[in-house]
Amino acid sequence: MPIRRKYAPREVSAADLRVGRVDPHYEKILVRLLSAHAMAEKLTAFGYERALSTCDDPSLRPIIEKNLIEESKHARLVYRALAELGVSEKSADRMMLPLMKAPSFEAPRYFAEKASGEIDLLMAALALDMTGLMMIGVNYQESSYAPHSRAAELIMEDEADHEVFASELLGDAVKQFGKKEVEAALRQWLPRAVNFFGPPGSGFTYDCIQYGLKARDNQELAEMYVTVLERRADQLGLKLPQLSPSYPHRAI
Repeated sequence: MPIRRKYAPREVSAADLRVGRVDPHYEKILVRLLSAHAMAEKLTAFGYERALSTCDDPSLRPIIEKNLIEESKHARLVYRALAELGVSEKSADRMMLPLMKAPSFEAPRYFAEKASGEIDLLMAALALDMTGLMMIGVNYQESSYAPHSRAAELIMEDEADHEVFASELLGDAVKQFGKKEVEAALRQWLPRAVNFFGPPGSGFTYDCIQYGLKARDNQELAEMYVTVLERRADQLGLKLPQLSPSYPHRAI
């Protein structure tokens, strides 16, 4: 049975929260969601910053620079929404420290700390840009919290070409590195990408959907992502790794 939304898209403002017009639990869930979104954007920006410092391909540098600028801007947009609620960037980041070790943060954390080379840049685009487009486009644009919905719209405008970037790089990687090396990289990165959506059917996601902060469960988005990626892989003659059925997913 579908979860019934309590609040319509853009129904809730920061002022509504300040005067207590909204369920008191709403703000707690909202702050956690915004903090996770901001951290994901920040880690992705760190990853592009590292990629820029190690990239030897002059044709890729303008793309990396553009993505770095945009991801940094997106993080600031979400932190600004948190500041409206009286939550500083430092406090939001501290809140995320226990969750940073979760499988859902492995992709952005790995990109920020360890990724290297063109193959990892490609996989990060597939694991973070494409998943981010789905999360933001499907869930956050219709958020009941108006500032998050507006931030999502701005982010979607910036990232309209990121999907093309990822798709083109996948084809370019096959030409440059060969199918076997790309398939080996996908074996490492696909579980991270699918886990990035988070665990299915969690109480937190239930609250998010009930309050209109999300529209879909994590499992639905993960399945959409894999379906899109499978079509692209088929076009290029690539075989995606089989994933374990339950979260956290791993290649088997």
